Amino acid sequence: MDLTALFSINYGLYIVTSGYQSQTNGQIANTVFQITADPATLTVSINQQNLTHMMIAQSQKFNVSVL
Repeated sequence: MDLTALFSINYGLYIVTSGYQSQTNGQIANTVFQITADPATLTVSINQQNLTHMMIAQSQKFNVSVL
């Protein structure tokens, strides 16, 4: 992982995506921040009623793109 990508995380908008089985989903989020440096760990705020949340919970994986 290129840790310099973490320098791009600031206040703004993000696309958070995840997938489970053969489905994928994404949403716009405005809360993403780094909580530790070693290991590099991010926190993402997702409403529990969103489909993206369910897919993250099932797959334990997500992607964040900085807009």
